[in-house]
Amino acid sequence: MKVNTLDMRHKILDAVKAEPLAADNDKLLISIIWEREGWRHSRGLFWNLGHVSSPETIRRTRQKLVEEGLIKPCEATIEARYEDYKQARMAL
Repeated sequence: MKVNTLDMRHKILDAVKAEPLAADNDKLLISIIWEREGWRHSRGLFWNLGHVSSPETIRRTRQKLVEEGLIKPCEATIEARYEDYKQARMAL
């Protein structure tokens, strides 16, 4: 499936608006996007993966939307990421 970045941005923003937890959970976000793109449980994995967006595209686009301030993760997620950052920095 060819990536249309503007379309993907809209898909992600719509998914997060419908399910705010998807702003913090890539697996949830990917499942929402894939279902909206036509994931068919009656078809095989290979067929489905050929008809939906790449999980990496979804994750990277979500990350870019967070950086741009269009999606805001919950405070617990922000704090957890900051703690991970501090620990990684102290390990250097």
